Amino acid sequence: MRGIRAIKIFCLLSFLFLCARVPKKKESLRVISLVPSITEIIYALGKESYLVGNTIYCDYPEEAKKVYKVGDFANPSLEKIYALKPDLVFLTLPTQKIIQDKLTGLGIKTFASCPKDLLSFLKEIKEIGKILGAEKEADSLSQYLKSGIERIHFPPLKIYVEISPQPLITIGKDSFLSDLLTHCGLENIFSDLIEEYPMVKIEDVIKRDPDVILILHPLAEKEDITKRIGFDKIKAVKEGKIISSFNPDLLLRPGPRIVMGLDSLKKILAANP
Repeated sequence: MRGIRAIKIFCLLSFLFLCARVPKKKESLRVISLVPSITEIIYALGKESYLVGNTIYCDYPEEAKKVYKVGDFANPSLEKIYALKPDLVFLTLPTQKIIQDKLTGLGIKTFASCPKDLLSFLKEIKEIGKILGAEKEADSLSQYLKSGIERIHFPPLKIYVEISPQPLITIGKDSFLSDLLTHCGLENIFSDLIEEYPMVKIEDVIKRDPDVILILHPLAEKEDITKRIGFDKIKAVKEGKIISSFNPDLLLRPGPRIVMGLDSLKKILAANP
């Protein structure tokens, strides 16, 4: 009997020892996304069950619209965020620096998204995957995006990207989109400006004479662009290479749809050589 009891005790201790060595599953997190691109990444990684709140601009995929809204991109409600008791809030810098400081003051942890180029963008996806316990999914997503971007090559054209008409705002050297377009063979005519989104003058656009004009805002049509004083001298206007009917989210959001955006842009340019 003593021998049997000793065996039972040994087996029990062995079982407890093995259980102690088995890694525990990552506990369910409560996260809030204040950045539409991060929201898209969370869904792409299959971790949307962790998402307890986002902004009114987090509209993709369709399911993201049903998530509890904590406000808009620039002024989310701190009260609503605090009430959700998040483990982590995803935000972007420098736009949401004030919000980050306030959340830190409330004892809420944050993750700051601020990819400036393709390399930091892919690295950020892996960091998010690690946080959410989705390392394999993040590796697969980053590899898909990397290979997808590398296969896309544009003809050597000078491009002017407009994201606001009044004031006139474009993309500068420190913007993710500028690096992305350059990586694929296009030349951002304002890549010499260090600011991420610099204000420029109409005269500057005319002087730099872009081959292509890409409008990434809903406030201008082709006709509006051609009517601007002096724009009739620009090569893009003369040749009709003005792209206005384009979903800006496909390129301005550094997320899973970037390859789709580049493919769409390439098809439009190919249709009007």
